[in-house]
Amino acid sequence: MRSAADVILVLRLYEEGFNKCDISRRTGVSLNTVKRWTAGQMLNLEARTPRAGCFHCEPSRGSADFAAYAYLLGMYLGDGHLVPLPRAVWRLAITQDARYTNLIRRCCEAIIRVGARQPTLRRRTGCFDITSWWKHWIHLFPQHGPGPKHTRPILLEPWQRVIVTAQPREFLAGLIHSDGSRSLNTIRRINRTGAIVSYAYPRYLFANTSLDIHRLFSDTCDVLGVRWTRISAKNLAVSRRGDVAFLDTFIGAKS
Repeated sequence: MRSAADVILVLRLYEEGFNKCDISRRTGVSLNTVKRWTAGQMLNLEARTPRAGCFHCEPSRGSADFAAYAYLLGMYLGDGHLVPLPRAVWRLAITQDARYTNLIRRCCEAIIRVGARQPTLRRRTGCFDITSWWKHWIHLFPQHGPGPKHTRPILLEPWQRVIVTAQPREFLAGLIHSDGSRSLNTIRRINRTGAIVSYAYPRYLFANTSLDIHRLFSDTCDVLGVRWTRISAKNLAVSRRGDVAFLDTFIGAKS
């Protein structure tokens, strides 16, 4: 599997005017792979250009379904990706555990509410890819780029920040429903008599390797007045009883 650095180098050489054969010889990337990556780059340039009169090229307009979009944005940042296709069409795929039928249904509903057609489900081992083909996905998710999300900056556009600020609950729900969980944390201690005692309490965990996405999660918690802690390089937690109870009112356990 090629790294994000390989993709960036190939696209940079292509933009500098090198032909595909030269790029393949210089980088060691196969010619077919160079053709696929550079074709995607050309689609990027075409599809990112706003279309006059296209409602979805102006997502911050008041009639947009902000709640559905905020939820879908959280899901995309956690477990989603875009793939360029011919004729400036993009394929959105969001992966969800096959056990969570309600979350799969909610994600499908959000896709429809933002304006796309009914998505399809592709079964894989233990999970489903929720897939939708639409030319406007690149407009709604400008965070798309080469390589995994944790290898590149993930920043919200100003119009996205407006939506997330207006719908912080939906955005946080999308993040947790993709890369988070609600579970019991068990603590074992030795008391004064030497006996081992244990107790358990519910908490929310958010696991992601992108520090930028961590920041989006923690900033949204701050907006909602939810206290969070960093328990490892990858994991953030919400553990205080009142905060967990508050998140339970609009997130809850996955199902």
